[in-house]
Amino acid sequence: MKKLATIALCLALFASSTYAAEGEMGCFGGISTGIKMETLTALAQSKQKAPSKYTLPYKENIYLSGQAETVEGTIEIKPGKGVDKEDGEGTYTETYKMLAQNSTGTCKVNRTVTFSVQYIYDKNLKQTTKNTTIKKWSEIITVNGKAYTLDSSQSNFSKSILEDHTPGVTYYRGDIHYNAVYKAADGNGQNISISVNSPIYGYDQAYAKCETQQRTITIDLGNGEGYAIEETPTFNVYRDIEYGANEPTAISMAGNYKEIMRGEGALSYSILQGSPSLYEDDAAGMVGVSNSPSVEQLSYPTTLNLAGHPAETQIKKMYSMKIFSQNASTFSTNAVVTKKDYVTMLVKALQLELPEEEKTNKRSSKKKDEVVNPFTDLAKTDASYRYIMAAYNAGLVDGGYFNGNSYLTREMMYVINMRAIGLQRLGLATGDTYTAFVDDNLIGNWAKSSIYAAAKLGIVTSNNGYVYPKKNVTYAECATFLDQFINYLRYDLQKDYIDKMLI
Repeated sequence: MKKLATIALCLALFASSTYAAEGEMGCFGGISTGIKMETLTALAQSKQKAPSKYTLPYKENIYLSGQAETVEGTIEIKPGKGVDKEDGEGTYTETYKMLAQNSTGTCKVNRTVTFSVQYIYDKNLKQTTKNTTIKKWSEIITVNGKAYTLDSSQSNFSKSILEDHTPGVTYYRGDIHYNAVYKAADGNGQNISISVNSPIYGYDQAYAKCETQQRTITIDLGNGEGYAIEETPTFNVYRDIEYGANEPTAISMAGNYKEIMRGEGALSYSILQGSPSLYEDDAAGMVGVSNSPSVEQLSYPTTLNLAGHPAETQIKKMYSMKIFSQNASTFSTNAVVTKKDYVTMLVKALQLELPEEEKTNKRSSKKKDEVVNPFTDLAKTDASYRYIMAAYNAGLVDGGYFNGNSYLTREMMYVINMRAIGLQRLGLATGDTYTAFVDDNLIGNWAKSSIYAAAKLGIVTSNNGYVYPKKNVTYAECATFLDQFINYLRYDLQKDYIDKMLI
């Protein structure tokens, strides 16, 4: 089989965030709102220049006094060029600057850090390993009028991240270890050192991104005394969706959906060993930060005739998010979805990048950068070809015989959905295990693990205990299933990364 040529990717109707979620809080226990997700209108622009820096609201707790002093200000992020998956390995730098103080100005943080990031991308595993060290680190912390200056020659820092790039979600897991040594401005005090160990968990996808750290902090005051703290900083950025009915009667639209981009951070902390004067009620608490949300109105065809249909809301959502594109005047809720159409809709829902259209050289009939078609039964002239190729490039579908005109069954849909979010492992080794569904015996062995995993996540729709695995999916049902799937990405996935760890 011929090796597929490398193709250039361009921004399609949608594109993912210009900056990955990892690092949007910094690495020193502070919290930010995260970088806002782009509106669909902004993402649809053909030419976008990535910002050279981002400035976000920021909060951090300082524990050098043996109690929590919350400082508030900004974090400025200057991202590097990021990972080049074609080269597979490389190095880039990124800079963070944090300026914050408490309400009285008696506690301040002034920190600037330049990181060097080395990475290796494994094309077969679709995983990236990033190792981060510090090139330059300057920091002054002021507590009750006394300044502590970082001694970078005695301080050290290490961070390692493993990213797993599934078709629809990038998950990451990592660790931070550092020891920061500070000298008092008067030169009479002992050096103070802060040691931190912290695992990192996070994800980034089209509808939300978040990160959670679990930090264990040890402060050595240099005189045989010290403090111990545990804290959990998190941030969450997501697209909310709401329907608004219009008030005037004489208006062509009864209402429409809108997406609201929100960002928020939270920090829970517990001082296990603190100052003798620390009150018990002040030994634990939570700090929060949020941004002003941005809103975008979503358009949808007013000719849809769905009044009273059980899936009216879900179908309108699919049109509003540009996932459904059928002629609204002839749309049939009972029409059956094909595999080809469903993969096309899922590519739109996951906002996967489309490959460039192949252009013909004007001087010859030969196409420039021609790519070998990996499908034996899907022509390049097919309207869905670029979408199916996007799914292929992302690892969502395999090459060979695609069978795109076959009708989509429920079990086929759940298999594709679980592959899209990369959580098939939750159903591994369940081929011989009975699911909770009454018609479990009708589920194909090839689909059972995916349906088991989907049921575990709460994204399987059953009817009186029946899953109807062999039933063909209609457009009305497809809208309902996709809405449930997208809501999991919007809201429910973050519960495992934030809510559970903050409690």
